[in-house]
Amino acid sequence: MSDPTPRSRSIFQYAVVLVIIAVVAAFLFDALYYAQEQAERTVMEATVRNMGSGLKIEVATRAMHGQEASIRQLFGANPVQWLEKSPAGYTGICQQELAPGGWCFDAATHEIVYRPRVDRHLEYLESGRPGLRWRVGSAAEIAARQSSSPAPGGAIRLYSTTSFAWH
Repeated sequence: MSDPTPRSRSIFQYAVVLVIIAVVAAFLFDALYYAQEQAERTVMEATVRNMGSGLKIEVATRAMHGQEASIRQLFGANPVQWLEKSPAGYTGICQQELAPGGWCFDAATHEIVYRPRVDRHLEYLESGRPGLRWRVGSAAEIAARQSSSPAPGGAIRLYSTTSFAWH
C-alpha cells in the first residue's frame, strides 16, 4: 500500500477549501444582487410616490386659487415637473433607447418611463413597450382608453400603464 504524501493531502485540502469558498461566495453574490434589486425597486417606488404627491400639491394649489378648470390640463403632463429635483438618470423627452436605471418622458404616449437596472425578479405581465410606465390621468380615463369612450373625468392621479409584478 502506498500512503499519500503530506504534500498530496495538503493540495486536496486546499482544493476542498477553495470549493467551499466558491459556493459560499456564489450564495453571497446572489443575496447581494437581490438586495441591490430591492434597493432599486424601493428608490423607483419612492420616486413615483413623490411624483404622485407633487401632482396632488399642484391640483390643490390650482383649486385654492380658483383654477379648477385648469386641472384637466394636467392629464398627460410630465410628472417630473412637480419634483424639486429630477430623478437620477432622467434624460427628458425619450429620444432613443433608455439606458438601464434611466427615466424619460414619452411625449407620444404622455407617459413617464423607467428602465430597471436590475430586473431578475421583475415580471412583465403583458408584452408590449419596454420599461415601466406611468401616466397622469384618472380612473375614468383608464376605462375610456379601454372602451374608446369620450373624454375622461374624475379624480386625477398618477397611475401605472404597465402591468408588472416584483417577486
